[in-house]
Amino acid sequence: MKLSVVVPTFNRKPILERALHALASQDLSPEQYELIVAVDGSTDGTVEMLRAFQPECAFHYLEIPHGGPSAARNAGIRTATGELILFLDDDLIAVPDLLRQHCESHVDSAPRVVHGPIYISPESAETIIRYVSEEAYEGYYRSPDLKKELRYPEAFGSSIAVLSSLANSSMPRELLIQCGGFDEQIRAAEDLELGLRLWRLGVSFAFLPNAIAREIHVKSSWEYLQWQSRTLAVGDIRASRKHPEYRPYSLFSSLGETRLSTKWLRNALVRFPLSPVPLLAFPLHFEKYYCRFLSLRRMGMRLLQIAERITRLRSGKTAAGSWQALENEFGKRCPVLMYHHIGPSRPGAYRELTVSPEKFEQQIRWLSRWNYVAIQPSHWLRWRKEGAGLPQKPICITFDDAYEDIAEYALPILRRYGFSAAVFVVTGEIAGTNAWDEAQGSGTLRLMNAETIRSWAAQGIEFGAHSRTHADLTKLSASQCRDEIAGSKSDLAAILGSPVLSFAYPYGEYNEAVCNIVRDEFELAFSTIEGLNDLQTDPHLIRRAAIGPDDSLLGFAMNVRFGGQRAIKDLRIKLGVRTRLKRALKRFSGTRNNATN
Repeated sequence: MKLSVVVPTFNRKPILERALHALASQDLSPEQYELIVAVDGSTDGTVEMLRAFQPECAFHYLEIPHGGPSAARNAGIRTATGELILFLDDDLIAVPDLLRQHCESHVDSAPRVVHGPIYISPESAETIIRYVSEEAYEGYYRSPDLKKELRYPEAFGSSIAVLSSLANSSMPRELLIQCGGFDEQIRAAEDLELGLRLWRLGVSFAFLPNAIAREIHVKSSWEYLQWQSRTLAVGDIRASRKHPEYRPYSLFSSLGETRLSTKWLRNALVRFPLSPVPLLAFPLHFEKYYCRFLSLRRMGMRLLQIAERITRLRSGKTAAGSWQALENEFGKRCPVLMYHHIGPSRPGAYRELTVSPEKFEQQIRWLSRWNYVAIQPSHWLRWRKEGAGLPQKPICITFDDAYEDIAEYALPILRRYGFSAAVFVVTGEIAGTNAWDEAQGSGTLRLMNAETIRSWAAQGIEFGAHSRTHADLTKLSASQCRDEIAGSKSDLAAILGSPVLSFAYPYGEYNEAVCNIVRDEFELAFSTIEGLNDLQTDPHLIRRAAIGPDDSLLGFAMNVRFGGQRAIKDLRIKLGVRTRLKRALKRFSGTRNNATN
């Protein structure tokens, strides 16, 4: 037997019957495939219909207690005898050559998952969710990523959506048995979780554009909100916990990105004892009357998206145990401060890179008073991977270049207030001077030596690499760039006697080639881009706010609150433009009034 087609079903008798007739009419020889229907506790006469169904191919139906699609599919896997298994849903109508295309796509012994497109059937009910799905499918299948084989982990970030559904997907049966099949604790997002396991095993994913199945949508938008949206949120959290690498792409990964202007409203809607969704989504009960009108349909689609988001967040809150627990797991935001030289001004040294010890202590005291807790890059990395372990108000303090004065002035202040920090070392100049600045006419500043680095590392200060010579990496050849990046990592690891996790780009300069080398060598990399960091922040482009000698305490607070002052400066510019426009209009109005008089 070449192919086993597994179809789970629950109370979908009329559509299932159509789907089975399409599968019984395939152009693949009946001896080459079998149909297996797993009846997931249906009570609508499905079993009676299946008893009368007699296709030419081998056919089995299984009656199991209602346990969700994962349990039904696993029962189908255990019954299957084919080399390959193709999963289809009970509302998918297959094109006549669908099974043959799937069989022919597995021509060699390399294990792969082959996925065919799903489009909405014109026979579908006129519902908002039908049009939302239609738009999503069409956008997804236009993705250029689908035209190439996708392998883990190279394609993980750009192509995570390919794992979101294994309907109309075929794969070797032995592969499914090896990985244990579907997680039966997950009622929705079970495809995603299994796809992640398969991808981690090294299985490639290929797209078969002409192996088309058409979905007949019958579920109303309200039914979708009541069941699938809720269970999908719970399944997504479980998948995130089982596969931490998926966390930055989960349904909840944008919690930390929510704008301050809307965060209070979101929190209120999620925390309110009664869900606002029934009231908000009330117009969806009448969707069949207005779906044909484009403008009203668009309004309905937007309404459904808002209601779905609220439903998802409220379900996520329940699954996590509380709203605070959900935010702690997915919604943390962390400002990163960037300092250079802390100490007295040195003759000829760049003034804009020096912060006095008095001002630095004032800033650290402010952070302590406002209950910020300093974390290290490794703490952020662990939270990003596992979703736990960060304080309520985290902040990361970093120092570029590893000046000797930092060890004398800054680090003792931090220790006094119970703060940690990260220092980025130019490893080719350890115990030397800031040669890269001296070459441009700057005064001399001494750098830490190896003994100082080891001593402070033992006291909880984390050290990262900052290249070997503080060169502009974008101006180097590939081999020179790799030597600067990988070399600084090995230099520092030899001093510390432990792995080096993080890197800071010299001058904040990078390009795609530089980033690719850094990604190969380090788990985190720090840029000079302003902004706060959240779960979706690229771990190799961590944002930082530069702290300078002229920053007032208010300016420092803005850096902490917003990850930089650029947003404030932009607001000032906008307000300034508006003020000038108002003045100009007043003058214009006054001139006209005088002329009229």
